[in-house]
Amino acid sequence: MIRVLIVDDDKLVRKGIASSMPWAAFGMEIVGEANNGENALKFMEANAVDLLMTDLSMPVMSGIELMRIVREQYPHVQIVVLSLHQDFEYVQEALRLGAIDYIAKIQLEQEQFEEVLGRVVKLMGRKEGAKSAAVQSEPDPLGGAELFVYYSLNPSLDETQAELGVPERAAEAEPGIWYAAAGPAGSNASPQPSLAAVRFRGLTGLDRKSVLQLIRAYGKKDLFYDYRPEAAYAEVDAAECAARDKAGGAAPIEELKEKWAAADWIYEDQAFRTQLEELKVLRMPPVRLVRIFYSLTDEWNRLYQAILDHPIAMEDFFPSWHRFCEWLLEVRERISRAGAKPLFSPEIQNSIVKAMNLVQQRIHEPVSSAEIAQMVNMSGSYFSQCFKQYVGQTYTDYVRDIRMERAKELLRSTNKTIQWVAEQIGYTDEKYFSRLFREHTGILPSEFRQQ
Repeated sequence: MIRVLIVDDDKLVRKGIASSMPWAAFGMEIVGEANNGENALKFMEANAVDLLMTDLSMPVMSGIELMRIVREQYPHVQIVVLSLHQDFEYVQEALRLGAIDYIAKIQLEQEQFEEVLGRVVKLMGRKEGAKSAAVQSEPDPLGGAELFVYYSLNPSLDETQAELGVPERAAEAEPGIWYAAAGPAGSNASPQPSLAAVRFRGLTGLDRKSVLQLIRAYGKKDLFYDYRPEAAYAEVDAAECAARDKAGGAAPIEELKEKWAAADWIYEDQAFRTQLEELKVLRMPPVRLVRIFYSLTDEWNRLYQAILDHPIAMEDFFPSWHRFCEWLLEVRERISRAGAKPLFSPEIQNSIVKAMNLVQQRIHEPVSSAEIAQMVNMSGSYFSQCFKQYVGQTYTDYVRDIRMERAKELLRSTNKTIQWVAEQIGYTDEKYFSRLFREHTGILPSEFRQQ
């Protein structure tokens, strides 16, 4: 008999399905019911189930989440979705997670119950036959000492296994991740540009669930740093990977931002290499890395707006550390090219850019030209001369302009008083600030805010 578990948060629906459909005629029996995914998993821990019929929208744990866990922990259980949702995306997600059939509840009023159950039994037979053939031809690779795993570097592109170049024998762990006992054909065969291959070693003693957790966790963070486009595959030791995850700590975010906001990495090769290496050693999650550099991109655009012809833009997605470094190098070259002036030595150019950086960072302080000159190791008069020729305006005009632009941002984005805005950009006198602002924009700060 095929043992069936019905999962739906509506008790009347569960009872109606259990009592109305001719289960016995198709070799089936109802062995249990559950009102959400969590209770379904508890039932499955203590009872054998062959077929799971589940709704998608349920409290506590949704049907989609239930399907993901069942697929991992009970791969032999087959799944039929019974739901009110007829949206294409829901259907696609359910089928991608291994559902053999998707039945809208409204269909139960239009079709004969015998037709529904007959189709389910037929689909179960086909899938069981495919599973049996696979088992006979090749053992489950998750039980071996090593494993080759294939990762889509950009899962959002929704490329198929064949389009990515994943071997046909590879099984899917989840969307965008496949595994197999053998690696790419030929020891020097590099995978497709949008695919990464990884050889995991030292898996002896790990059960199926632990192996799947390992390869998923690796794909979320470490793959980003380990991927090399020129290599056929990366080598990963399971024990080292687990130890590295435990050793991870919090990244010094403010310290990082301060270093990358400074100009040293732009004009000094060694500083650039050192900061890159320090950043990579942290191995922070790619999402956090991207978030930090999004804010730094805004900072660079503020710092170098006087010399850039158009703002620096950050890419929406970085598939790997390799591509991130390429983008960072492009940004570095663009800023240095924009600031290159044949009349000045590299040392003078570096000092002027550092001065621009310091002004931005100390925008709330009344820092004079002489003080900034001293900070960048230049005499006051020579600094003023070089600054005007390099930037295209005097130090005083430059400071006033960036302060007014910052004031505009604060007036747009906050409801703080005009006095507070003035203090944030280095002015203690509200009336003096308002007069300067009107000279710069033609209107008072209060009028600007109203507009």
